[in-house]
Amino acid sequence: MIKWFTVLYFCCVALFWCNAQSDYTKCDGNIDINPNVTYDLSFKGKKGKDKSGINYYCNLPLSSNNFIYLHYFPLNDGQISLNYFHNEDSLVMFLFEVPPTYDCSSIANKKAKLVACEFRSSHDTTAKSYQVYGKRNYYLVLHRDPDKNASVSFRLNYAAVNAEGKSIKDSLMLNMVGSFDLPVYEIHVRNSLTREPVVSKIVILSSSLLDGTYRGSEVLLNNQKKLNATLQLTAEGYYPKDITQHTISATGQIDTFLLTPITHGSITKLDDIFFMGGLAIILDESLPRLKKLRDFLVLNESVSIEIQGHVNDDGSNSISSKRLSKKRAKKIMEYLINSGVSSSRLSAVGMGNTQPVFANPETDEQKEANRRVEIKIK
Repeated sequence: MIKWFTVLYFCCVALFWCNAQSDYTKCDGNIDINPNVTYDLSFKGKKGKDKSGINYYCNLPLSSNNFIYLHYFPLNDGQISLNYFHNEDSLVMFLFEVPPTYDCSSIANKKAKLVACEFRSSHDTTAKSYQVYGKRNYYLVLHRDPDKNASVSFRLNYAAVNAEGKSIKDSLMLNMVGSFDLPVYEIHVRNSLTREPVVSKIVILSSSLLDGTYRGSEVLLNNQKKLNATLQLTAEGYYPKDITQHTISATGQIDTFLLTPITHGSITKLDDIFFMGGLAIILDESLPRLKKLRDFLVLNESVSIEIQGHVNDDGSNSISSKRLSKKRAKKIMEYLINSGVSSSRLSAVGMGNTQPVFANPETDEQKEANRRVEIKIK
């Protein structure tokens, strides 16, 4: 009997806690929102006396506790604005900033910094911009007269800026964190030349809850388990990147991955391409890499490539070695054409042994390095 009472007690406590947390009309029930996404929410029409403490910061008439509390946590400095859609009635927006170690209770405790208090009429479509700083908590509080329209549609616009205050165009944060009290795994994707954000497709394979496909230049995920993962990153205008045997800590981790932009004349090695010895027959274990090359070309429709075949020839660079290397390059070209890539974007060249990585290979690994396929952007 005691055991059942204990279980029932904790279930009731858990249910009460969940209900309290889901009540976004209260400060501690605030909703985490992502930038550049449209949301539709409803005011609850609360008519009780205002107990928020917001009047301490901004002397605007608040007739009730009819609030919506929102939370935003930018990773980088930037500019934000709040657009309202189908706004049939006026409302008020308050924007507060608190340090990363503080939470929403800072507002009532008079420890928050007021960034803006903005009255928006039903005819006002101007979205004012405000400066925000990376890795600080921002709370947006919406208020409307409880007798007015209950629904509101809005979008938080965010544009990242660099250290010089210039806009960074290709930036998108995907915040999948359920609780910042738990360890957070952060992924940041950057241009290898400029170090600016790159919006990418990020695939995580780790036999865990993290597994999935994500899109963004910054991705935040809760993780409490040490993982051995494979990550695949692709973005239009960049060479794809695969990271295998990558360790992800259970205590929180920040990874920054660099993608190399595609430029005219650049050459990159096509790893994990295997042929039958002395023949132009592609082995099955090469197919995953060839599919990635095909996907890369589909994603970057303006790119044309030259497929360069290289062999390891212990003797002089004979006509037969050039012939074999070109046949192998043509086999890859045939695969791509059969996979839907236009032949007009492809060409094949046999380099033979004219450009060895190791001029005098002494080990099997060095010979294998000479025996390769490279892609040149035309």
